[in-house]
Amino acid sequence: MLVALLAIGVTAQLWFTQRVKVLLSEDLPSHITLSYERLTTNVLLGKIGLQKVAFQDNTTSLDLKAESVTLSGLKYLPLLQKGAIAISDLTVEAPQVTYQKKNLENDSLSTNKKHGEPKNISIENFSIRNGQLKMLQHDSDSTLVHLEGVDMQLTNITHNAETASQPLPFTFGAYEIETQKGYYDLGPLEDLQWQSAKLDTSEGSIQKLELRTKYSREELSKKLTVEHDHYNLVIDSVLLKQPDFGLADHSPKFHLEDLELYHPIFQVYRDKLLPDDTTHKKLYNQALRDLDFDLLVNTIHISEGMVAYEERLEAEVEPESLRFTDISATIRNLHSKGSGMVSVSAQSQLMGDGQLTLDWSFDPQSHSNDFLASGSLKQFRTENISPFLRTNLNAEVKGTIDQMYFTISGNETESQGDMKMAYDQFEFVVLKKDKLGVNKLLTAIVNIFAKESSKADADGFRHGDFKVKRQPDKSFFNYLWLNVKNGLVDTMTGKGKQRKK
Repeated sequence: MLVALLAIGVTAQLWFTQRVKVLLSEDLPSHITLSYERLTTNVLLGKIGLQKVAFQDNTTSLDLKAESVTLSGLKYLPLLQKGAIAISDLTVEAPQVTYQKKNLENDSLSTNKKHGEPKNISIENFSIRNGQLKMLQHDSDSTLVHLEGVDMQLTNITHNAETASQPLPFTFGAYEIETQKGYYDLGPLEDLQWQSAKLDTSEGSIQKLELRTKYSREELSKKLTVEHDHYNLVIDSVLLKQPDFGLADHSPKFHLEDLELYHPIFQVYRDKLLPDDTTHKKLYNQALRDLDFDLLVNTIHISEGMVAYEERLEAEVEPESLRFTDISATIRNLHSKGSGMVSVSAQSQLMGDGQLTLDWSFDPQSHSNDFLASGSLKQFRTENISPFLRTNLNAEVKGTIDQMYFTISGNETESQGDMKMAYDQFEFVVLKKDKLGVNKLLTAIVNIFAKESSKADADGFRHGDFKVKRQPDKSFFNYLWLNVKNGLVDTMTGKGKQRKK
């Protein structure tokens, strides 16, 4: 009896090994090439192991090399009864994957199924250890995505006739993904990089996330035909809570409960010597509304941030920066397809000194692109902004803004608002065009109006009203600045007292 069992076991093992060899050499589609150095099998455990694996799919230029691929827990009953493949575990060690999607006029190779209907495949646990992924641009050998040190676990993977027709041809349960260095090409001018990243069903994190222009400021200007900002954004850490992404009604979906950005440093430079970009700039209502995926982030928290902005207006004059430091902000209900107002509440220091606040709300579903903004500036020593004004507006300013408040309501085409301001020893200095001297006449005219304290109310505030026509080829923040600038002019040179409604 024992001898018979051993004979059956040996026969089954030999048959199983031979069947696997035939499957891997003869039963693969013609567009797939597979090679390996060593094959091990265990019929009792339903285990197949391949060493030094090389896999190629010519329809997509998918090239995979791996130290080993191990399949275990193959279930024979579903295979024998229905031809279904059910596996307990599939592990790929140290894979190096290169992928490039081809533009094929005749995609019959990829759509032709050897056995008609797609096979039913289920995998309880799928793991990748220490992998590398490189995705190439479809029309060149330049890198689109590059990931290093990839560890991934997926559970309950299912592929069948129903999922085969979906953009993602399988479903899965829990997941956990971790990468070391990562790179993503955002286009001809910018790229995205990170030091490490983790993501699972409940949370995620990214360390040292960087968005940079690929070229230096000088190189970028040489490549451009119209102005385009030079970016340098570094975020120490990004935390994500309750990520939910995939497909909804055949459209991509990305939802988050909470997003935290810690210590973002954003430096922006614009070469104004280049021709203006006169294309229409979308307000944020429309920019969100036009996204081709369902975005929803319930809350975004930003802490310890900094933004610096520079403009080059003259070839021989080094630009000074306008800086917002110690930025903290909360953004709520950021969405593209949902409902309700997006609200932004931000605080910062202007030029490292005055306390600046901004509250801003808008509805992405408002096709007139309505918005409401209000803000304040307190205890600001204006000498701190003079270097920026000197290079950008041919002006300097002295004195202190004790308190300033403004409210703006607007839409796609126009806006209006009011402002009130209390200041001390406030004085403008208008420079000559060469910035080497003072335009005494203009300086005197401006300060005659600014110093008339009789135009302040009982609390020391001067009031102003303003209306602005939007320049559609400029950004929302340019629109916001035009409102504030017009408000300052009317507040300091107008009647000063609050107008009766």
